[in-house]
Amino acid sequence: MTTSQRPIRTTIFFGLICGLMFIPARIFFEYTFLWPLVFRLTFFACLAAYSLILASWGNKRRTSVLFPLLFLFFFIFCRSSNAAFLLLSLGMLSWIRSGICFQNAFAKSLGVEIIFSIGGGALVAYFNPHSTLTWALGIWIFFMIQSLYFTIMTDMEKDDAAQAVDVFEQARLRAEGILKN
Repeated sequence: MTTSQRPIRTTIFFGLICGLMFIPARIFFEYTFLWPLVFRLTFFACLAAYSLILASWGNKRRTSVLFPLLFLFFFIFCRSSNAAFLLLSLGMLSWIRSGICFQNAFAKSLGVEIIFSIGGGALVAYFNPHSTLTWALGIWIFFMIQSLYFTIMTDMEKDDAAQAVDVFEQARLRAEGILKN
């Protein structure tokens, strides 16, 4: 995952934007019969935008994340609970991030996705958001937890890359760096 962007800061800022976007949606549609649909559409819009950002960070075509998003889009209109929709959204986020955008070793990716996707969702569920402000904060907390993915997976890749480089090659690179200064 070599990227010149700053995925941790961008993910946290994007989560703040999604949380703030949730507030007017809930205020305008909370007391209508459309609220469950608007809730799912708002959450889907955040996930779709984040998926496109992930695809650009992973140097993948944006159309590569289209199938998981369409799969999730059809579940917006089902009569299932919001909890089931949110759990399916966590699965789609994991699939998009570790399966499509940043393909790493399966065991590493599975462990990290379980910790951050299920853990982030469980943390938000533990605080039991019920008001507009708590839902907005819950969305932001979820994205802050998701930003930790880049901390863990980037460190893993640096460790693997450092072991793969020869000791003499590392010394040569350091000497060149000193000579350039």
